[in-house]
Amino acid sequence: MKPIARITAIAAVLALLLSPISADAMTTFNGGPLTNLDPTTATVHIALSNFSTKGGLYIQECVAGVDGARPSMCNKAAELWISNDSHASFAPTADIIFKPQAMFTSGTTAVDCRVSMCGAFLRFDHTVQGDTSEDQFIALTFKAGGVVVPTLPTDEITATLGGATLSTRTPVEFAYRSPALIIATSKAGAPLTYASLAPECALDGTRVTALKGSGYCDIALTSAGTSSAAGVTAHFPLKLIPGNQTIIAKAMPTTLKAKRSAVLSKKTTFGASIKYSASGACVVKGNTLRGVRVGTCTLKASAPAKAGMWNSIENTYRISIK
Repeated sequence: MKPIARITAIAAVLALLLSPISADAMTTFNGGPLTNLDPTTATVHIALSNFSTKGGLYIQECVAGVDGARPSMCNKAAELWISNDSHASFAPTADIIFKPQAMFTSGTTAVDCRVSMCGAFLRFDHTVQGDTSEDQFIALTFKAGGVVVPTLPTDEITATLGGATLSTRTPVEFAYRSPALIIATSKAGAPLTYASLAPECALDGTRVTALKGSGYCDIALTSAGTSSAAGVTAHFPLKLIPGNQTIIAKAMPTTLKAKRSAVLSKKTTFGASIKYSASGACVVKGNTLRGVRVGTCTLKASAPAKAGMWNSIENTYRISIK
């Protein structure tokens, strides 16, 4: 039998007083019902006003946090993403339908919200890291008794992108046009499906490519579930950063005969025009390098950045003129 998370009435009150509920939260929560919910068919209609412009919100069903901590035992299956993003569960202005459960499993702990203090927990989404100003806990109660079928534990999905461990809370930085493979695993051994929910990232099978160097992408991995674990969709945010353009190495000579010429690359790997300058035993005109005497040629190559796409580049090469 899995342990049942229990909070006494006194501890529950203290938890509500000490948990990180922000009195300064911009978003106003309205809705109901919030008390005497049916253990089998609970539905809470939520209307949000004064929605923060900083980012979206998650609405979670959680056991109240203790000693000032954020809730840690939450029902992944009931979580909603509220955002103006087209892939969110609901828009901020919608009639938000929240379906808490009287019993759920968090990790290895079975929670019964008829004996534990549960509630709807609002917090900023993955686009606003480390900001607790919108944390709000709204207590929910369920009717006592009733036949409640214990829910299956929710499957857990772990994933890496190019060797970096992905998180559903903290975005991993991902550079423009630096393709990487997603390697994902279902703890229950369920089959997984992959989707990119933002046009800024292209997904080909398990290969992800960032098409911009700013903003965010949302990679959604879905477990179909098994007889022992409920299905779930995990959202892994990516923070897009500018890529690093390069000059094709094989197009750059390391030696050159005096009085001979070499044609250099006109563009970087991202298509930016390359500007050259030379000193020492060589001269350069446009993208043509010419050795003028025996010695060392110092060649500088630079290309500009493009905002929101890639960084600038400035390389120096030493070429032996023979």
